[in-house]
Amino acid sequence: MNATNPDGETALDFARRRGQTPAVDVLLHAGAVARPEPAVDRPRVRANTIRAAVERSVPLLQAVAPQFYERSGCVSCHNNTLTAMTVGAARAHGFPVDEALAAKESATLAKDVEETRDHALQQIVTPGGGATTTGYILMALHAQGYARTAGTDALVRLLALAQRSDGHWPSAYRPPSEASEFTASAVSIRGIVLYAPPDRRAQYAPTIDRAVAWLTTSDAVTTEDRVFRLFGLVWGSARRGVVQAARADLVKMQRADGGWGQLTSLPSDAYATGEALVALREAGLDTSDPVYHRGVRYLLSTQLEDGSWYVRKRTHATQAFFDSGFPHGTDQYISAAATNWAAMALAFAAR
Repeated sequence: MNATNPDGETALDFARRRGQTPAVDVLLHAGAVARPEPAVDRPRVRANTIRAAVERSVPLLQAVAPQFYERSGCVSCHNNTLTAMTVGAARAHGFPVDEALAAKESATLAKDVEETRDHALQQIVTPGGGATTTGYILMALHAQGYARTAGTDALVRLLALAQRSDGHWPSAYRPPSEASEFTASAVSIRGIVLYAPPDRRAQYAPTIDRAVAWLTTSDAVTTEDRVFRLFGLVWGSARRGVVQAARADLVKMQRADGGWGQLTSLPSDAYATGEALVALREAGLDTSDPVYHRGVRYLLSTQLEDGSWYVRKRTHATQAFFDSGFPHGTDQYISAAATNWAAMALAFAAR
C-alpha cells in the first residue's frame, strides 16, 4: 500500500494530485500515507494592483523563456509560446517589456518553424505535444507580429491533415495544458485561421466548420475543456447563441473566492482562473463585468512577491526534470503557465 517510486511518492501522493476524490478516500481507509511535504514559505504580495502585478511578472517570464529553450532545445507552451502571448498582451496595453528578449524569443520560434518545415511537409510532428504545441507556436508567432512564410504554410497544412474525421484533434496527456482534445482543437483552429494562405482559405473552411461542430456537440468536463471550447467557438466564428451558451457554462464554474479550479475536486488556482478570464474576454465579456472583476481580485490576492503564481502540478513525469530557472522546483512548469495566463488576464484589465 505504501510502496514508493524512485522519487519517494506513494499511491496516495499520486491520487491527491486530483484533489479530494473517492480514490483518496479508499486509499486512506486502507492505511495509505503520503510523503511528508517540507514547509515552504511563499509570501504573497499585499495591497497588490493590476499594474504592479503585471510589471512584477513579465520580467520574470521573459528572463526564463530563453533559458528553457537553451536547456531543452524545445519550444514549450508553458515557458515560450505562452510568454510570447503574454508579452504581446502587455505591450498592447502599455506595459514595459524587454524588446531585446522579445526579439530573441521571436527569432527562436521562427528558426524552429523554418528548420522543421521539411518534417511538417512529411506529416512528421516535431514539437512535443503534437497539434496543441503546433497551434500554440502559430499563436505565439502571431502575437509577435510574424508574417506568413513557407514554414507557417507547412504547419497549417500539418494541422489540417491531423484533424480526425469527426472534427477534433487528438491530444497528448500532460494535464492540464496538453490533456484536452478541446485545447488541441481550439488552438488548431486558431493556427489555421491566423496563417492559412489567402488562396487556400476556402480549402480550409470545411476543416474549421467540422471543428466548430465537434466543439458545439461535445461535453466539456474540466475547466480546460470549457475554456478552450469557448476559445475555439469564438475563433471558428460559431453562431452567437452557441458562443453565449459556452460562455455561460464557463461563468457558472466560478467559485465564491472569484477563481476557477482545474477540476471540481481541486481548489481555485491561477492557471484555471487566468485562462478562464482570457477566454471570457475573447468571447466578449467586458473586463469591468463583476465576473471578471472577481477573478482579478483573486489573482491579485494570490500573486507571490517574486512575481509568480504557484500552482501544484498534477501531471505525471514524461521526461527527465530540469530546472528552467522559474521558481517552485518540480512545480515550475505549470506555475510558469499559470503566471502567463494570470498576467495576460490582468494586462487586459488595465485601465
